[in-house]
Amino acid sequence: MQRQLSIGKSEDAVSPVIGTVLILAIMVTITGTMLAWGIPQIQQSEAYAIYTSAQNNLLNFDADLDHVITQGEGASRASTVSFSSGTFVERDNLDEIRYYYTTVSWSDPKIVGVNSGSTGFAMLDRNEVVGDYRVTLSYPNICYDSENNEIQMDDEFVTSEKCEQAGFEWVPAGTEWTGTTSVGLVSGFPYPLTYGTSATYTSTGNNTQIGGFFIYGSDALSYRYSSVSGVFKMRMFNGGIYTKEPGGPFFVSSSPLTRTISNSDSYDSFTVYQTDYTISSAAKSLSAGNFIFDARNQGGNDISLEVYSVRIGFTGESSLALKNFYKNKLDFVEEKDNFFTTADSVILAKNYGMAEAEEDVKFSQSTPFDFRILERTINVEFNLR
Repeated sequence: MQRQLSIGKSEDAVSPVIGTVLILAIMVTITGTMLAWGIPQIQQSEAYAIYTSAQNNLLNFDADLDHVITQGEGASRASTVSFSSGTFVERDNLDEIRYYYTTVSWSDPKIVGVNSGSTGFAMLDRNEVVGDYRVTLSYPNICYDSENNEIQMDDEFVTSEKCEQAGFEWVPAGTEWTGTTSVGLVSGFPYPLTYGTSATYTSTGNNTQIGGFFIYGSDALSYRYSSVSGVFKMRMFNGGIYTKEPGGPFFVSSSPLTRTISNSDSYDSFTVYQTDYTISSAAKSLSAGNFIFDARNQGGNDISLEVYSVRIGFTGESSLALKNFYKNKLDFVEEKDNFFTTADSVILAKNYGMAEAEEDVKFSQSTPFDFRILERTINVEFNLR
């Protein structure tokens, strides 16, 4: 008789294997999900910690800088600054600031087109009192490239010798040009407007000075940190810190230096600081490390004017932050009509119309006040701690 071997299927043996596989699959899924969500969160937290540490260090340095700026020529301080990541560098003319002022109450010039590099601008009296303005421009030291009609801004052309050796024209500080508006246009000046240019304008009817303007390029001590969350930026100029976090605009994290003396409803004086930075260290750019920043006030010019209004214009990434500061903290109002329409002039509307609108901020009052711009050069030396 032939025997048959019967092998039966045991479900009891299979069930533990399937259960184990399912548990492992669930654990792998949970672990993968936690890693996919958790690691980016950890990295973002680390990035924000690095940024806030740098911010706290720069806020402390900014407080020391404020003392150096305000205490006068020769004032100095040493600050301890640390960065665990990112770069810190001095950058020239990062933002442009324009100050316009009026010295009479009966004329209010609307001016459009003033900026570094401009070869013409337009101005008309909003009050329709002044028919034509006589404009005098005063230039700083500049190195002029006549072939391209532009100013050479590189540091290698800061002296007359280097400028002329390169085949350019050296224009010494104090060089002036005077012209008269023609149908509201100011043009024909020999050199483009540039940082350090100032202007005054008078009425051709009675030779009364109506006002003027100043153009500044703001040097900045700049911090930049690229992270998994995006790029963090901080800029230090004019006694303030302007910060940008990933996905957002610049905002003021430390107020720029200003001074006001006021009574109940008006200013007696309004002062701004305009800083330039020079770096005496061999290293112009810093990365992670512990440093001593030595800052020294090298003096500068004090400009004092009796005015009825001050208008401030901005160009650069920090513009919105600066506008908001002046509106929210110093009672300036935003001017949204700084452009020309056909009601002003067809020619002006064509060249300085809505597309060229300048949304500056302005403060004005019926009584005169003292407006001061305190120009200060601050030398900073970086040393390893």
